[in-house]
Amino acid sequence: MTLGLTAGLRADEPAKEEAPVLSEEIGDGLAKVEPMVTAKDWVGAMALVNGLLEKAAAGSYDQAFLNEMKAQILTQKGDYPSAIDPLETALTIADQHHYFSNKQETDMLYFLSQLYYQKADTLKADHDAELAAYGKAIQFVQRWFQLTPKPNEDVALYYAQVLYAASLAKDPNHPDPALLKQTREQIEKTLTLTIHPKDSIYTFLLATLQQELDYVRAAEYFELILARNPNNKSYWVDLSTLYMALAQDPKDKDEAKVRRYNIRAIDTFERAQALGFMKTPRDNFTLFTLYYNIGQYGIASDLLYNGLETGAIEPVLNNWLLLAASYQQINKDFTAIEVLKKAAERFPKNGELEFKVAQAYQQLDNNQEAFNHCKIAVEKGGLSKAQQTYMFLAYTGYEVGQYDEAKVAIDQAIHLMSKPDHQALGLQSAIEEAIKERDAKKAPAPAPAPDKP
Repeated sequence: MTLGLTAGLRADEPAKEEAPVLSEEIGDGLAKVEPMVTAKDWVGAMALVNGLLEKAAAGSYDQAFLNEMKAQILTQKGDYPSAIDPLETALTIADQHHYFSNKQETDMLYFLSQLYYQKADTLKADHDAELAAYGKAIQFVQRWFQLTPKPNEDVALYYAQVLYAASLAKDPNHPDPALLKQTREQIEKTLTLTIHPKDSIYTFLLATLQQELDYVRAAEYFELILARNPNNKSYWVDLSTLYMALAQDPKDKDEAKVRRYNIRAIDTFERAQALGFMKTPRDNFTLFTLYYNIGQYGIASDLLYNGLETGAIEPVLNNWLLLAASYQQINKDFTAIEVLKKAAERFPKNGELEFKVAQAYQQLDNNQEAFNHCKIAVEKGGLSKAQQTYMFLAYTGYEVGQYDEAKVAIDQAIHLMSKPDHQALGLQSAIEEAIKERDAKKAPAPAPAPDKP
C-alpha cells in the first residue's frame, strides 16, 4: 500500500473568508524544523515540534498545525502507526474550528484511512483491535466521500478494498454478508467512474460475487472481461469453473439448466483451446466428461480415443475403461471390445481388462469368447472383484460345456464368499450334475452275462 499525506504546510484553499495563521512565536520556531527534516534529523525535529506543542493554546490553529506537522515527520521517518494519533488530533481540532481547507481535510481523511487500513493488517493476533482498525479506516474514507463531489477511480476502488478486507476479517470462512454487499455495490459504482475501467476492478468485483456465491452474475462479468481481453488464461479457467459449478448446483435440479450450463462450459473450453489455452491432459479429460454428461457419447468417445492415442489425455487404465463404456453407450460393442483388447496389450498384467472383454462378448451372446477371455483374466490376476470373475467363468464354462474348468471356478468363487448364496450353490450343483451325466455317457457298457448251461 502507498501511503502519503499531501496537505501543504499552509492552507491553499481557505475554509472561511480569512485563512487562519500561525502565531508569531510558533511560526518563528518552525523555521528551524525545515533544515532538520532535510537532514533527516527526526529526533531533533520531533523534539522541536513537541516543545512548540507545549506552548500552543488548546484548540488553537497552532495546535492543529503542529500536530499535522508531527504526523508528517513521523510519516517521512517511516513510523506510520505513530502518525495516527497526532493526525487524528489535528483533524479533530480543525473540525471544531474549521481551520483547514476542503483539500487539506480530504487529504488527511484519506491518509488516516490508509494508516488504519495498514494498522489493521498488523493486528491479526488481536481480532477485536483488527476489526476496530478496519472500522476506523472505513469511517474516514466515508467522510472523504461526503466532502468529495466527484470521487476518482483510485479512491473508490480503495474504499471497496477496505470493505472487502473488513468482511473477511470478521470470519475468513464466512465473510460478513452486509460488508460484502457494500463491497459489491461500491465496486459497481467504481465501474461507472471511467469509460474504460481497469481490469483489476472487474477482477475484484468477480472475487466479491464469488464470495457471495452469485455465480450467475460472476459468469456474466467474466464473459464481458474475456470479450475485452481474451488472452488471459486464468479468466478462461475461472469461467469454465463457474459454469461447471452452476451445472452441479445441488439446490437446482432443473435438467434444462444443468444441460445449458454444461454446454456453456464446453463452449468455454473450446473457445479457450482455439486460442491455445486449457490444453493440458486434465483439461482435455474434463472436456470429454462434459460431453459425456450431456449424453453426447459419440463426440465424447472420439475425444477420449484421440486423447489416449496422442497422449493429450493421460492413458491410465481407468480412462481406457471409460472409453470402452462410452462406445458401449452408442452400441458400438465391437469397437468397445477392440479398445479393451488394445488396453490389455498396454497393461499385460491386468486381468480386469480381459474380464471386461469377456463381459462384452457375453452381451453379444458369444459365450465361447466370453469364456476364453475370462479364463485369461483369471490367469493374469489383478482382478478388482475376483469372486465375481470366478462366478462368470463358472457360468460361461458351464454354457460351453467346459465342466471341469467350470467346477474349479465355482468352487473358488464359493471359497471366496463369506456365506455362499443360493445362486452360487445352484450353479455348483448344476455343474456337478453335468459332470456326472458326461462321465456316465463315457463309461463302457457292462459286459453281457454268460449263458447258463
